[in-house]
Amino acid sequence: MVETSVPAVELRDVVKRFAEVIAVNHVSLKIAPGEFFALLGPSGSGKTTTLRMIGGFELPTEGEVFIEGEPQGYKPPYQRPVNTVFQNYALFPHMTVAQNIAFGLEMRGVPREEIRRRVGEMLELVRLSGYERRRPHQLSGGEQQRVALARALINRPKVLLLDEPLGALDLKLRKAMQLELKTIQEQVGITFIYVTHDQEEAITMADRIAVMNRGRVLQVGTPQEVYEHPENLFVADFIGDTNFIPVQVQQVGDGVQVLTVSGAVLLAHWGEPTLNAGSEAMMAVRPERMRLHRPEEVPQQEGWNAVEGIIRHVIYHGLDIRYEVHLAGGTTLHVRMPVGQGETRFQRGEHVVVSWPHAAARVFRSES
Repeated sequence: MVETSVPAVELRDVVKRFAEVIAVNHVSLKIAPGEFFALLGPSGSGKTTTLRMIGGFELPTEGEVFIEGEPQGYKPPYQRPVNTVFQNYALFPHMTVAQNIAFGLEMRGVPREEIRRRVGEMLELVRLSGYERRRPHQLSGGEQQRVALARALINRPKVLLLDEPLGALDLKLRKAMQLELKTIQEQVGITFIYVTHDQEEAITMADRIAVMNRGRVLQVGTPQEVYEHPENLFVADFIGDTNFIPVQVQQVGDGVQVLTVSGAVLLAHWGEPTLNAGSEAMMAVRPERMRLHRPEEVPQQEGWNAVEGIIRHVIYHGLDIRYEVHLAGGTTLHVRMPVGQGETRFQRGEHVVVSWPHAAARVFRSES
């Protein structure tokens, strides 16, 4: 990612209304040149509308979109230095692969020899050399997606917009294409802005992620930051698997001291800034940060929480074992332990102690 004072794309206080519906609600973002940036959120979160405003397919009701420091105003898509790859690929069925890729250059009157050379470069980039004469119906879904990507990249846009481009692929192919897309982006060095509702997809590919919900950006950060340090309850719940323990805040200071329904006193290193003593809250802990012990084998560990429970389910997942543990008071915890540490040690119905480090716990207001 190239360091520069001018963002590749900037949104300044952008709002988009459709009649009475606010689809995008005062969104401000800066995306660096050469960055792989993901807009992540559930359906209706405003991520696709945000992407369409960058591309010129929608115009902001308020605010402004800038590309390389230039306000885009009312410019239509063809006047913006961007290209878009859609989920349905939108390939011309009557054209060959080479003709599909070359279409944009032909419309601009680029000389035939240069078109031939650049089409060859794109075919090599997306690993489709030798497919020039095939038509879209003769290609797999993944191959069609690569053709659509090559057609967008051949015009050398400043920014490539990708709207759920892997959504039509099966799971195995989607995972393979995630790595291919990231590799291609690193090779060409173009800014990618990628819309997805798939958290794993965003975490796998993106340099940074903007998590959106109900038209707002709730958190922007690296995959590690949004996964390990979510700033609110929605992000903690939406990104990855999380255990939520209903608690009451007892004390707020350097950390947060809370009380569970069953009376256990727990600690967390971080709490939402608006937490107050006496308020109802949720403690969030990732399943892989938890460990299981028999009551007589609990190690003496400073800086760790511990609660007792009963194992209700044991599920083998290949690389790890998932345990479902019921606590007094009705809370259920999901614990994920690598095979070899927990494969045969714990059984359904066994009384256990669940422990996790204070640093792995975060506390959020229940209503957030």
